[in-house]
Amino acid sequence: MKIAIVEDSRRDAETLTKLLNEYQKAYSFQLSITYYPSGEDFTATLYRENYHLIFLDMYMKKMDGIETAENAGNLCPNALIVFLTVSREDIWRAVRLHSCFDYVEKENLTISRLTEILHDARQKLKLQASMLEFYSGRQKVNIPLAQIQYLVSRNKYTGIIFENGSEASYRITFSAILELLKNEHQFLLCNRGILLNMDFIVKTDYEIFEMRDGAHFPLRRSNRTQIVEQYNNYQFEKLNK
Repeated sequence: MKIAIVEDSRRDAETLTKLLNEYQKAYSFQLSITYYPSGEDFTATLYRENYHLIFLDMYMKKMDGIETAENAGNLCPNALIVFLTVSREDIWRAVRLHSCFDYVEKENLTISRLTEILHDARQKLKLQASMLEFYSGRQKVNIPLAQIQYLVSRNKYTGIIFENGSEASYRITFSAILELLKNEHQFLLCNRGILLNMDFIVKTDYEIFEMRDGAHFPLRRSNRTQIVEQYNNYQFEKLNK
């Protein structure tokens, strides 16, 4: 879920970010969080960025929350807006907007209130965490797909490298993993025994892929054209969403 925090108080923004990270860890649900210190800064990005959920301060200098929300409604019409306020007196200005999904007083912003908001937003947006589920020996493993950078074959084991750079090996064959992930379109088999999550590819010269952690993987020569086409198609699909 892509989230924007539009808040001119850095302290309040940091508090909200901390709570969002707690939710992300507790529910294994990936959140991409971007902070903007003003409505002007936020609005300027909407020509190239789309957000699922926007936390928006009602009271900001120059462009206030209402004006910012109106701009967001025109440029990012499917986004849900949660207004942040220090006073209930001005809430009526927010709720009359079609894009107002919820509102919360800053002093009442707790992890339980935030969890309620995010659960409701996920339900409305139909966003759920896709999982990779398998047995490693007798141990059942559940890993959110969004946390996987890439997977590599290690004989009867499969190594999984996560978004934070950590790594783990599981007793499951690479071919079994391929079968489990065959319908997950973000994964690309770039070479024998190497499966990449294309959301973590940061660069390619069409001979290698560079991952977010700096790892480099060569494209298989025998079907390089098809690999490049699959990667390009995925990027176009992301842009159109």
